[in-house]
Amino acid sequence: MNNRQRWTVAIFTFVVGDAIALQMRGAVLPEVADDFDVPEALLGLVAPAGTLGFLLAVLVVGLAAGHLPVRRTMLAGLGVAMAALLSMAVAPIYVVFLGFLLIQGTADGVGRALDRPALSHLYPAQRGRTFNLYAMAWAVGGASAPILANVVIDVADWRYVFPIVAVLFVVPVVLLARSADLESAANERRLTVSGLREMVRDPAVLGMAAALVFSGGVEGSIFTWLPYFASEHVTKSQANMVLSAFLVTYIPARAAYGLVIERYDYLVVTFVLAICTAPLVYLAFTTTSVTVFVLAILATGVGVSSFFPTLSAFGVDEHPEYSGPVSAIATGGNYLGISVFPAVIGLLSTYTGLGTALSLLAGAFVCLGAIIAITAWVTRRGAVA
Repeated sequence: MNNRQRWTVAIFTFVVGDAIALQMRGAVLPEVADDFDVPEALLGLVAPAGTLGFLLAVLVVGLAAGHLPVRRTMLAGLGVAMAALLSMAVAPIYVVFLGFLLIQGTADGVGRALDRPALSHLYPAQRGRTFNLYAMAWAVGGASAPILANVVIDVADWRYVFPIVAVLFVVPVVLLARSADLESAANERRLTVSGLREMVRDPAVLGMAAALVFSGGVEGSIFTWLPYFASEHVTKSQANMVLSAFLVTYIPARAAYGLVIERYDYLVVTFVLAICTAPLVYLAFTTTSVTVFVLAILATGVGVSSFFPTLSAFGVDEHPEYSGPVSAIATGGNYLGISVFPAVIGLLSTYTGLGTALSLLAGAFVCLGAIIAITAWVTRRGAVA
């Protein structure tokens, strides 16, 4: 295995573990509620605790990507993440659990700030397809998380899921430890203050970030609340399987989008999917039929899976010499939505009921489609000018 292959396998195995760590939160949410005896409004804090530190790390590390030793920084982040996961397993109270979750999310953010920029330089001619394959690997991990949670909960205490996830990070640690520094990352330009100002004024970057806040908000809300909502209608084990099935749809969908976006415009594809998915997510959380609910939520997964890899590839293609900062902005926007929307859904649910609150995500898809349309219009008008 050469250096490029080691880096590629390390990044893909890391993102699988990161996805399991993220999706495990929603899968064990009913157990967290029972063990720590917390209401729905406080359960909503799980999402921001896990993602606010992640968001800060992604932005700080990603913007400084051109100044950092990529390999050593990723190894440090992985080490802290493993320690935090082990600590979550023994947290005595809910506040301490949230604190270690914050640390784990922050450490994961360090790795996620650097992995896609590394792939961008490793595969510059296939960026869109590579990003979708990377996102497909994330979906494999995400889909595995609820199944893993079910297995652990059936045979042991739910807390054992966190040491198991920590063990999964051993593979990327070993691979990165045996790899040489990534020479292609030297193509990354160091971002200056003036360069940052110019970038954040770019309508393409602004549109990408705004769109990803809404798509991330939808994903985060479903990741966090779907098992809890489904457990009101089916068993907890079946509810986790619904989340797993939702994430399984990401795998073939992202493989297909990796081919589609080589032939069609990024923004056209995502606009069509945003408009088509809005009624599906509304139907999923308003229907009284379990069968219709499952079919609608699976169809929603097919649609929502496209936004992060496709829109982030669009942004990086606009500024390939600043792949680290643009990826940081993309991931930051996505995880800002993931951290904020679930908490808002939790608060709304105390007044409207959880199903009604989740059905309002249809409005987020409408806003997403509008942002994509405006971004396409502004960037194309600028290109013509």
